[in-house]
Amino acid sequence: MKITPKLIKKMHLGAAFLWVILAIPSVIWWKNSVLWVIIISIYANIVGHLSGYTAARADEAAEENER
Repeated sequence: MKITPKLIKKMHLGAAFLWVILAIPSVIWWKNSVLWVIIISIYANIVGHLSGYTAARADEAAEENER
């Protein structure tokens, strides 16, 4: 399987959705632990994957414009 910008884009979007889904149970079940660290870590993962998704979209658009 060839790794293309489109595949990378889908992977980043899927990972971002996974972190969004994991955010709610993390806050509910681990609310007596270091909550702030959990929230910030989840936020960082979401933002990182969405940034990667945006970069992959830009790369894909640039490749299409070159054709």
